[in-house]
Amino acid sequence: MIEWLLVDDKPDEAEQFARALSVKGMFVVTSIRAKDAEDRLGKGELRPSGVLMDVDLSSETGMRSTGPGMAQNIRVAQQRQSAPSFPIVRFSARARVLENIGHDSSSDDVFDLKIEKDGLSEIARQKVVQRQLFGVTEVYHAAGGEFDLLTFVGLDDKHWSLWGHLAFEREMANADRPHLKAGRIIRLLVHPGVLIDEDLLAIRLGIDRHQSKSWSQLLDELAPIRYSGVARDHFPRWWARGLEDWWLDLSPPQPLAGSSIEERHALLTRYHSDLRRLEMPEESPGDRPWRTCLLTLEEREEIIPVDPSKGVRITPRETLPPWMDPFVAVLGRALQSRDDPRLDRADLDRLSRWAKRGSR
Repeated sequence: MIEWLLVDDKPDEAEQFARALSVKGMFVVTSIRAKDAEDRLGKGELRPSGVLMDVDLSSETGMRSTGPGMAQNIRVAQQRQSAPSFPIVRFSARARVLENIGHDSSSDDVFDLKIEKDGLSEIARQKVVQRQLFGVTEVYHAAGGEFDLLTFVGLDDKHWSLWGHLAFEREMANADRPHLKAGRIIRLLVHPGVLIDEDLLAIRLGIDRHQSKSWSQLLDELAPIRYSGVARDHFPRWWARGLEDWWLDLSPPQPLAGSSIEERHALLTRYHSDLRRLEMPEESPGDRPWRTCLLTLEEREEIIPVDPSKGVRITPRETLPPWMDPFVAVLGRALQSRDDPRLDRADLDRLSRWAKRGSR
């Protein structure tokens, strides 16, 4: 039985979430007061399969620690090996995250995943979160045994040299504890870069997958570049460079990233006729989509494609590793958030002038 704890300062609300996320006979989530979790940690008795952690614990009488602060204490104990390795997932309402953390990424490393409570009354949303929790549990379990990177990610040496990244390999070589190894693998799975999810896969192919009857057939054809490592059933992913190699095998006039939506769609429909072409939203100009908008993902978990040449770069507060894709925002949303200090001012000014010329 997989047993997770939910650390929250609102017991009634926490109980509801715990019941919603539990799977009878397989996966149980139990709510716990923050002070009780803190006491267990101090006694070396905090040994769950994983922890869901709210960011704001101030409603609990006598509790001074924040969720990120307690998560950091757990990580210190894991590094000292006075606590076993288990995943920690930030679990909070979007409004409380913005209020307590904002866009500060300094606490990101202590959390393996960041899940919002918003929308968890919907069964479909619950199933997505359950699958993610199963997945990170599986990664931690595997990282606790004998570790080999290529076996873990399901590639041979040849394909890792083509599709992987040396910088990530170096990161893994420096991970001297199971929770550090697991955390890096989860980051590889979650953040676009070396691997991409199904939404980004469709965007890079220029296809509206939700309106395409042939999408499943196209996915079957892409099976050789699908991630086959640990937690593959819980995190469906594809190798980004593998996708580009697959595209070149079709003998296109130019590489995938340099092709327009129309060109991508025209080539793919030679083999799969019932594919609907992706339509770019009005707020996202350009016709060579390759990334997604960070701002809309943060604010409402909406996925909007971005053509990098018409997007606004976002500078994170901490340097991203080279194997991760850079952050961008669609122009329309960036213009509404001009005061966000992370937005690249040169991009914003250049594209604002471009948009004004185009509207004349």
